[in-house]
This record gives sequence, C-alpha cells and structure tokens, in this order.
Amino acid sequence: MTAMQSGTGEASWTVGNAISTAGAILISHFAAFFGTALVASVPSLVFDILVPDSPLHSIVDLIVGQIVSVTLVYGSMQALRGQQVAVGECLSQGMKRLGAALGVAILSGIAIAAGMFVLLVPGLILATMWAVAVPVAVIEEMGVTASLSRSQQLTSGRRWRVFGAYLLTLLITVVGGAIVGGVVGVMAGIGSSLFLIAVWAFVALTQAFSSCVFTTLYYYLRREKEGVDIHQIAAVFD
Repeated sequence: MTAMQSGTGEASWTVGNAISTAGAILISHFAAFFGTALVASVPSLVFDILVPDSPLHSIVDLIVGQIVSVTLVYGSMQALRGQQVAVGECLSQGMKRLGAALGVAILSGIAIAAGMFVLLVPGLILATMWAVAVPVAVIEEMGVTASLSRSQQLTSGRRWRVFGAYLLTLLITVVGGAIVGGVVGVMAGIGSSLFLIAVWAFVALTQAFSSCVFTTLYYYLRREKEGVDIHQIAAVFD
C-alpha cells in the first residue's frame, strides 16, 4: 500500500495516520517538494545574507513561508491521489491560487503569533481552528474570512486530533532545528555562510513537511465529515 493509498479505505483517522502519511508523501516526492520549498524560499536566504539585522526579517520569513505552504498544497493533493509532481508544476499551480491563500496565511500567522506572544493558549487555539485554512483557500478558492470560517467548520469536533498533529509537527521542527543548528554551528560557526545555508535548507524542509501535514489533515477531515474521496477533492486541479 502506497503513502497516497494508506488510510483512504476508512473515514476515521488518527494523529499517527496524518503524520505518517505526510512523511511518506514528502519522502516519496522528496526532490519535487524540497526543491519547490528551496526555490520559493530563496528570498529569505538572500535577506539573511545581505541584511541579517533588518527589522523586516521576520516579515519576509513569514511571507516566504506561506508562499511555500500555498505552492505545496497542490503537490500534496496530487501526491495523495498517487500522481507524480515536479517543481515547476507546484510553483505554477500554487501561484495561480496565491491571492486569497496568501492573505489567509499571513492574517492567520500574525493572529496566531500574537496570541502565542500574549498568552500561549489563545495562539494554540487559533492555530488548531485555522489549521486547514490555507488548503481551503487553495482548493476551494474561498476568500480570506470564508476560508478561516470553513477551517473552523472542518476542524470542529476534531480539534484534539488536529492539535495533536499540529503539536507533533511543531516538536519535530523544533527538535530537528536544534540538532541541525547545533551541529552546523559547532562545525562552521553560528552566523557563517554555511550555517545560514544549512538553516535555510532545514527551514525549507520543515515547511515542506508542514504543508504535507496540513493538506493531509484537510483531506482526512473532508473525507470523514463529508464523505468525499481524494479524486473528488483534487479534481479542481484538472
């Protein structure tokens, strides 16, 4: 049974299903997904090297990260239905649907970050409610507020599982980042060009994985709550 086929025979799903399926998708399409994430995040690397102390750095990273997410929703959906994808295909299809999806990603990202900064719990609640807002905007082509509302609807009644997948993805990212940053920092020195490139590549990899996770969650939620299959959902790209 392939990664794209696993779990599709039954409506119910678990946190383990979501994470393992997302990981299998990334591994089986590694060159296309990692390549897409690297290309889309080049502006972040350039900004790191040229103006590392700029106050705009976090804004650039936020926008770049969301562009990666938007472009890889398409790739993840194609992978879930067993089709191969290429870097150029992910970028071109993602850019066609960038408008509202980017607005959703930036607005939700700022709100979640603010919620976590002020008090951790509100940020986690928003992150859980809006976990699939970007796939909604890309696939269902809804506006910003409609996509956020639709995500709230889809995650309703399933938020502990969605939160579990979100938290596990975050832990993988944090632990992996600490390991990569520590090893490369010791070998090449923190702030060196090699360190910046290694961090850039790792962040691109984690963004690709996160996109796979949240697109998989979107598919599982729609399959469980609405009874649609992957081919019906992905037909919007045909």
